[in-house]
Amino acid sequence: MGSAVGKIQKVLDDDKAPTKRPVIPGEVEKTIALARSGLIRNQKKAVINMYRMAQDSDRVRNQIVDEGGVIPLIAMSKAKSAEVVELALKTLGELSKTKENRQKIVDNGGCTPMVEGVKHKKYAIRVAAIEAICHASENDDVRIKIISAGATPSLLRFLVDAEREDSLEIELKALTAIRGLSRHPKNHNRMVRDQALAALYTVVQSPLKSVRHKSLAMQTIAELCKSDANHKKVTELNGNQGLRKIILLVDHYDDSIRQYAAKSVESLASNAILVEKLVEEGVLIPLKKLIKHHGGKMDLALSGIKALTELAQNVENQKIIVKEGFVPHVLRLANCGTSEVEKAATMAMARLAQSNVNRPKIIYHGGFKPLIYNAQYGKDELKEQSKEVLSNLFKMPGAKRDQLVKKAVDRFKTGGERQRDDG
Repeated sequence: MGSAVGKIQKVLDDDKAPTKRPVIPGEVEKTIALARSGLIRNQKKAVINMYRMAQDSDRVRNQIVDEGGVIPLIAMSKAKSAEVVELALKTLGELSKTKENRQKIVDNGGCTPMVEGVKHKKYAIRVAAIEAICHASENDDVRIKIISAGATPSLLRFLVDAEREDSLEIELKALTAIRGLSRHPKNHNRMVRDQALAALYTVVQSPLKSVRHKSLAMQTIAELCKSDANHKKVTELNGNQGLRKIILLVDHYDDSIRQYAAKSVESLASNAILVEKLVEEGVLIPLKKLIKHHGGKMDLALSGIKALTELAQNVENQKIIVKEGFVPHVLRLANCGTSEVEKAATMAMARLAQSNVNRPKIIYHGGFKPLIYNAQYGKDELKEQSKEVLSNLFKMPGAKRDQLVKKAVDRFKTGGERQRDDG
């Protein structure tokens, strides 16, 4: 028995550079049969072999699952030997790397040992469970089962407890797992009730965390903000300073954090109460900077323009947005060459043009051009909204309308002549 324990410890110690030995025909079946044995010595030998084979290829991982290897692994995750439990969880994580296996693992009850693993008293077993969840959480059923089983507090504990020297590395794995679990909308309310928002905000604001840590935390916050039921909790953070914190993050130095902060604003702006409050708190200042200086990063520009579009649902906000000088920047994105960004920018322009007060400035800047194009060639909601706005856009006194159109044409000509001179 001492020999088997020594082998397990060697596998765990040498985890980063496992022995690359080919899987021979019939080895999978023999190992699974050995794993079903009630003898501890046989289980230890089996779990070492299964972990090695699970690292081989998708074909071998599929074979292990199809031959019934999940059930013995679940049984071994309840073994008295901590090393066997750890290696069983690591093997489940390896098997979850293959997409076809995830649903089969769920159907066989593979989520239970993962949840029990993150609650285990031994640190190494909790880490092994987190690594398994990182891979398995690509499946929707896994996401629901793990959160509904109450795993959130145990996962969050890794973000606040620095138990080991490698805690930052483990925190990354925990944040990756939490982000994966947050991708199912049914988990949003439960995760917020389990205090996920406060822990994630702490990570984003901590000067001791890396940009990667903060980016993963911000991505999860953006996911949790998609649920209307969580909006009140967001505003109550840090002594009712939650909105202000989100707005400050839109102006963060890292683009990935800015992008997901803008996505959070987009979700919060769908709330009829918060849509005005966001503008009152000054969200337009960092949002304008993001839209104007996106540095050619279209994902960043898209997040900004979508947030602006949501804010523009409110009539008062429409007036403020145009007054703050957004029209030229929105118009530039409406002709940027990226179809998704162009569509979002045109939708924003259509909403801004719904206000009578805004129409003269929109005409002056030539904001009717993308609307005309989409009224002819657009699709679905964008086409109909462009038509509706265009039908009302020029409804103003004739002399004033003609004067504005003439100014727009003159500006267009002047710009063309300047370009020719520069050329």
